[in-house]
Amino acid sequence: MFSKIYDWLDERTDIRKWIRKQLEYPVPEHVTLFYCFGGLALFIIMLQVITGVFMFFFYVPKPESALESIQYLSNSVPLGWLMRNMHRWGATLLVAMVFFHMMSVIVHRAYQKPRELNWLSGLSMFMIVMLFTVTGSILPWDWRGYWVLVLWTDYIGSWPVIGEALKDPILSAFTVGRSFVTHIWILPFLSALFLFVHFKMVRKHGISGPL
Repeated sequence: MFSKIYDWLDERTDIRKWIRKQLEYPVPEHVTLFYCFGGLALFIIMLQVITGVFMFFFYVPKPESALESIQYLSNSVPLGWLMRNMHRWGATLLVAMVFFHMMSVIVHRAYQKPRELNWLSGLSMFMIVMLFTVTGSILPWDWRGYWVLVLWTDYIGSWPVIGEALKDPILSAFTVGRSFVTHIWILPFLSALFLFVHFKMVRKHGISGPL
């Protein structure tokens, strides 16, 4: 049955040719494990999308119901505990993979001409991933979510000149409902945009060579 669906899809989209082209894309001989952090980050992003969509159907973005909906997901929904833990630990792994990917880029000096856009789009993705982590930590609205918001706000408030001016707007902006909208709509849209630019630049310039 699957093969028939695949043949039907291939007849209309030529997907088999596209997959073969991706699999046959040449990989330089100098590529080692240290070049794989970007690919691992992309794999974790796909897992985050799958688990996040699953959680979306059970989460209630209201301060009085958020924690209760998370507890219901974890304790009563089949595989809910697995999806939530995959999403939660996946966020930590994603931050680590993106960080190691950036360190690899710095070590190999792959941010230099003509790869400046690769670096800028990747740096933007790192900041987006950090915002994903912050907004995602707020969403359960338990003691941890509350203190994440307080600590980040206090930290920004300590910035010279602009800190105090930003403090109150951030407290107003990152309520549970607005954090939810940011987490599932705004940040995914920005991620898709920067990932598109990033991969277009990687395909254009190729993988950087060894020093």
